[in-house]
Amino acid sequence: MKFILPLFFVCSSLLFSQDTLLPVIFLKDVDILENKNELSVDDFMNYVQKDTTFYKGFKHLRYYKHKYESNLKIFNKKNSPIGSIYKKGVHYSNKEYAWIKNDSVRLFGKLFKRNGKHRFYTAKAFDDVFFPNDSIKISLNITKRKDRSDNQNLNDAKTVGFSVGSDKTEQNKGGVRKKLAIFSQKMQPYYDYLISDTIYKGVECYVFMVIMKEDIKNENKVIIKKLVSFFDKKNFTVLYRHYKFDYKNLILDVDMDVKVYLNYVNDVHVPTEIYYKGNWNVMFFKPERSEFILKNTDFVIE
Repeated sequence: MKFILPLFFVCSSLLFSQDTLLPVIFLKDVDILENKNELSVDDFMNYVQKDTTFYKGFKHLRYYKHKYESNLKIFNKKNSPIGSIYKKGVHYSNKEYAWIKNDSVRLFGKLFKRNGKHRFYTAKAFDDVFFPNDSIKISLNITKRKDRSDNQNLNDAKTVGFSVGSDKTEQNKGGVRKKLAIFSQKMQPYYDYLISDTIYKGVECYVFMVIMKEDIKNENKVIIKKLVSFFDKKNFTVLYRHYKFDYKNLILDVDMDVKVYLNYVNDVHVPTEIYYKGNWNVMFFKPERSEFILKNTDFVIE
C-alpha cells in the first residue's frame, strides 16, 4: 500500500503532430541529435534529474490565485462508474498562506462514510493535495530538506514526482529504489531513450522519452514504463510530463497514467491541467479504479 502513494501525487491525450523522432539512443552514446545541435544524452539525463522547474510549477500553483475545476470518477471492476465528485471554485493566496473556496460541488454515489470520511483512498489523496480543508503555508523556495510535516508517503511522492530517476525514497520494499533509478547502469538495459522535438502550445520544445523495451520478458523488472518530458528550448523549463507506472506481483497490482500540462502566464509557468487514470489492487484492501482531471485557469500573476 505504501508504495502506491507516491504515484498519486506526481499528479487529454498527447499529440505529436509536429514531432520527428530520431533513432533510438542509449545513454552510453554521446552524439544523440547528430547534426541538429550539440546536446548529448548525458545532457538530457542531467536535465531530467537536476530539474527544479517542474517542482517550481507546482509551487506556483499554490502561490498564485486562480480558478479550478475538477472531476473525479470512481469505477467498479467492470469499469462502470459508481461515484464521482465535481468541484469548481477559487484558490486564494496572500503569498504567505493559501486556501480554497468551492463555488460548486456535485456528488454522485457513496464517496463518503457516515462519519464524513472518504470511502475511497484515491479521493482522499487528491483532496489532501489539491483541496485542503484548512489554509496551508506556502513559499516559492525550493529546498532539498524534507518537510517534517509530510509523512513518509508524501515525501516519497515528491521524490518520485519531482526528482525523476532518484533512488532516494524512504521505502525500498521489493527493490523499489533500484527500479526507480531509470538512468542507472543496472536499469539501462530495460529502456530505450529517445530524443525529438515538437511545438507545444506555440513553444519550441525538446522531447526526451524513456520507454521500456518491447522485448522485456519480465515486465516486473521495471516500474516506470514510460516517462516523457517536454523542455522549452529557450530555458529548459519543463512544460509537459507524462508518467506511466505498471507493476504487478502477488500482493500488488498497479497501472497508472499521470499527465501534467503546464503553460506560461505572464512569463510564469503553471500547471494548467493535471490528468490521472489508474487502478490499483493491494492485498487486504479494496481495489480502486479512478480517473481524475483538474483544470486551472484565470491565474492572477502580477
